[in-house]
Amino acid sequence: MQNYEQILQELGIEVPEEKKAELKKKISENYRTKADYDKAVEKRDEYKKSLDDVQEKLDGFKDINVDDLKTQISTLTTDLANEKAARAADARKVELDKDVTTFFSVLDEDGEKKYEFLNDITEEHYRTALLEELEKDSAKGKSIEEIFNRMITDNDGKQKTGIFVDKKQQKAQQQAARFTTPGTGRTTEPGAKLSMGELMKMKNENPGLDITQYM
Repeated sequence: MQNYEQILQELGIEVPEEKKAELKKKISENYRTKADYDKAVEKRDEYKKSLDDVQEKLDGFKDINVDDLKTQISTLTTDLANEKAARAADARKVELDKDVTTFFSVLDEDGEKKYEFLNDITEEHYRTALLEELEKDSAKGKSIEEIFNRMITDNDGKQKTGIFVDKKQQKAQQQAARFTTPGTGRTTEPGAKLSMGELMKMKNENPGLDITQYM
């Protein structure tokens, strides 16, 4: 590409040496090369395309109801928070259920279940009630045993009846089931085999007794 001095020379114009610096300055301040022009055009086209893209995106929002969009965002945010809370609550219930199961399985000093309910219905009732109590804010800082003991005792601090098996009574009944063979002083468990004479004497003294279990 020719510079401006070559172009002027071809046109028969000779620039004095002392004027060349000034001419170069004037040309630099007021004119650009074709390469500079091409760059400027390219940059302009880039800006135009960028503006067109922005306008296209803006056009995509022109039919959107902003208030409705805000409502949808608010609803989604609330649903997400509720979902997180529900999952946390479910996880908490699973954990509490494990804790209650472990608590009801505790053994006493004799190696027997500490809490032996009268029946399954009673146990399920108190399990459900205990879980409900543990989920309350009032349960914070309290042990399961403390909360459960409050549930099974009356205002005087005595254990309510009709909840657990009376182990003392149960043992007494088991002891009573042992039978002393008449005339021998020998304690006979149900299922023990007796002689015919012992069976006849036992039946005579206890007409209502089923002696087949001793035969």
